[in-house]
Amino acid sequence: MTKSVKQLACNAKMASRKIVSLDATKRKEVLNHMAAKLWDNRETIMEANKKDLAYAEEIGLNSAMTDRLKLDESRIQGMVDGVKAIAEQPEVVNTFYNEFKNDAGLTIKRQRIPLGVILMIFESRPNVVVDCAALAIKSSNAIVLKGGKEAKYSNEILGNLIQDVISDFIPRETVQVLASDDRSVVNELLSMEEYIDVVIPRGGHRLVEYVTENAKMPVIAHFKGLCHMYIDEMANPEKAIDLVVNAKTQRTGVCNAIETLLVHESLKETLLPKIVNALVDKGTDIRLDSKVKMDHSNIKAATDEDWATEYLDNILSIKLVSDVDDAISHIGEYGSHHSECVVSESEETCNKFLSSVDASCVMVNASTRFNDGGQLGLGAELGISTTKIHAYGPMGAEQMTTSRYVVVGDGHIRQ
Repeated sequence: MTKSVKQLACNAKMASRKIVSLDATKRKEVLNHMAAKLWDNRETIMEANKKDLAYAEEIGLNSAMTDRLKLDESRIQGMVDGVKAIAEQPEVVNTFYNEFKNDAGLTIKRQRIPLGVILMIFESRPNVVVDCAALAIKSSNAIVLKGGKEAKYSNEILGNLIQDVISDFIPRETVQVLASDDRSVVNELLSMEEYIDVVIPRGGHRLVEYVTENAKMPVIAHFKGLCHMYIDEMANPEKAIDLVVNAKTQRTGVCNAIETLLVHESLKETLLPKIVNALVDKGTDIRLDSKVKMDHSNIKAATDEDWATEYLDNILSIKLVSDVDDAISHIGEYGSHHSECVVSESEETCNKFLSSVDASCVMVNASTRFNDGGQLGLGAELGISTTKIHAYGPMGAEQMTTSRYVVVGDGHIRQ
């Protein structure tokens, strides 16, 4: 274990003990200063990002990953707005709930407290640095951020700007961005359970699998988004077309875009051709169920591999199903516990889908693109947890806390 990595983790642990004493007003002030600092330095951020984009082109990074990497003025504005929104959110840390008095006269309640030190390992998205730093400060946690080498320059400048702001209030080590490309550094951090309380991997299958297998501390996995939409025989046709097109094409390289469309077999000759035509007009490549015959250069026959593929591209698999139970069964086999949607005017069908599908967010007649922290009122998110623990779905400030019992008595002793 290298001294520098151990010191980094130790510093994070010490910082986590200091930030808990920073009151809500001061934490809000820190976040507002952070938002202003980022906006004032947007040109510097974009210049650093250009270096990352040049490297991405050099190594042939795919279009989805390159899109996630890009920071323009609009996206920086989005990050700034997210930080401001987090600053204005109600307090979570040290709030109490479920208070009651027992027969002995003890007051018993639950208190939300920070997780402590969070290790975040992620790919491509430099905005993760800002979102996670802001949420960590809001929830009184310390955080260590390890991004991919493709975002090295963007992550570094964002980390430096954030540290410049927070150092006037709390230790700089409350937010640390790790620039090293050395895999051994990650291995060392994953073994430091005495300093790091939880690790969150956010990225592709190999990253999540590696962290899950090697971490000594608890893991909250943010796995791939193999998302489905089921079009029921009772679906409103106009709504269905709009929902499919939005959920697939509004932004193709993101984890809450649909990858497989499940269509009730009764719609094979009526609604399905209209959906396919609308997608083809958007340049979507279709992997179509062999039971359906359509002739177009964008259409290929689907294989079993397609049902298990997260494309992160303008490609969509389409399968016919016999009913909602068949759709639920398919999702159970291939879904990634991320975002699933049912499109139907039948309350019975929607309720069956809601009660049977295992996913962190289930949509009823709404695009899967809404499964996002900013859209769901969290301001921003660490990511979307697909691990069924206290945090399942988008992780905001509340999901970065745990809870403990507080027992208040007046000299009570147990008889």
